[in-house]
Amino acid sequence: MKKRKIRLKTKLIIAAVLAVIIAVVAIFFNNAAAVIISVGSASLRAMNTRAVNEAVEQTLSGGVSYGDIVTVTYNDGGDVSAITADSALVNTIARRTAYLTQSNLTALSQGGVEVPIGAFTGIEALSGYGATVNVKLIPVVSTECNFVSRFTSAGINQTIHSIYIEVVTDITIVLAARTQQFYATAEVLVCESIIVGKIPQVYLQGGLLGSGSLVPDNR
Repeated sequence: MKKRKIRLKTKLIIAAVLAVIIAVVAIFFNNAAAVIISVGSASLRAMNTRAVNEAVEQTLSGGVSYGDIVTVTYNDGGDVSAITADSALVNTIARRTAYLTQSNLTALSQGGVEVPIGAFTGIEALSGYGATVNVKLIPVVSTECNFVSRFTSAGINQTIHSIYIEVVTDITIVLAARTQQFYATAEVLVCESIIVGKIPQVYLQGGLLGSGSLVPDNR
């Protein structure tokens, strides 16, 4: 009878120890996943900005001027009657920028991210302490490009027309325990010019050229 009690007590102790170990491990991995997601998201956002800048630089390396993209037409009174864009060139720039952004971001992310060991404890005061651990990420990336134009007054009947390429990257971090999806946006100036003459309100208020002619089809 006494031996049975001892065995039962031993089993209960072992079960309690195992339960504590499992709980600690579960908490650790939950904290680790949260830390990796947090650090990974911040790092990938920074990488995305670099990837976009490099992609635009590579795409426009041959030189693209305002006149290549936009044609401004004037009426007999010297005022602007139409502002149109070269849709073929716009789509070419957008597609190449999207492709290069994805390629650049994938290449940059292969180096992983550095996470201090203290961050895995879940204790905020210790998050920056300890040696760093390199964590490899598996990002799934999808990129969409849009052209946006802005008009800024530069004096009487003079307007600065700036054309930007806006790159929106859909990033999903894939981990064994969970996934995290977020969007990173970067905007880069492509070209700009001063337009002389009155510009119709439809262009000034719309923000996009020619009722959306600067919105490329990325399909």
